[in-house]
Amino acid sequence: MLRKLHSLTGVVPIGAFLFLHLWMTASIGGSRAIYDRQVGFLHGGPVLGVLEVVLILLPLGYHALYGIVRSLQPRDPVLTYDNDLMVVLQRVSGAVVLVFVVLHVWEFRVQTWTTGLPVSSYSSKLVEHLSSTQVGVPWIALGYLVGTAASLFHLVNGMTSFCNTWGFATNAASLHRLRLLFRGLGIIFFGLSAALVVQLATGLRVFPAEKATVEAAACGPGAISPPPDPSTVPNADR
Repeated sequence: MLRKLHSLTGVVPIGAFLFLHLWMTASIGGSRAIYDRQVGFLHGGPVLGVLEVVLILLPLGYHALYGIVRSLQPRDPVLTYDNDLMVVLQRVSGAVVLVFVVLHVWEFRVQTWTTGLPVSSYSSKLVEHLSSTQVGVPWIALGYLVGTAASLFHLVNGMTSFCNTWGFATNAASLHRLRLLFRGLGIIFFGLSAALVVQLATGLRVFPAEKATVEAAACGPGAISPPPDPSTVPNADR
């Protein structure tokens, strides 16, 4: 039961949040204002804060702790992963994801809780960090690429374990088809995420910018009140 719960928490709350997080972050490529509004809505009010703890942090904590326990046990049944290499990579990627998530939460959420960092500044802070370099190397941007790759690999590779554990795929042929499907989706999502990181780090636009929807206001007296109709002004023909 603990193993099934571990598998469930890795897919339903955490996996769903990962894709929601990637979708929200992708909006920053087109408009920082949209991203700031979305993040402000998600983190606004005490109710959403409670949901963040109950639906994300607690499942993540359980998944990480029980994952450490499972990493000390013998490998999973032969049908769950392709081979022993996938088992090793799953455990290594889990450790990388844990470090990445802790640093990411510390960089943003913890700073909001402890120093009052406004949520509306998340986009500016993210761009500032990703575009920074040390000795000419964008270490933070590279770290985001590695962390994103590890997160997607851990989820994609673990999806076959989830399907096997919960009885959705119980033979080698069905698991093989699911592996191909999940890995294809993982490659697509990583390509989009990597393109966004490159755009924010270098300014090389990959995602189209949001089109302006507000027309420029007229200047002069006409901006305050419309000009009079000539037909209603006496002697207008002079």
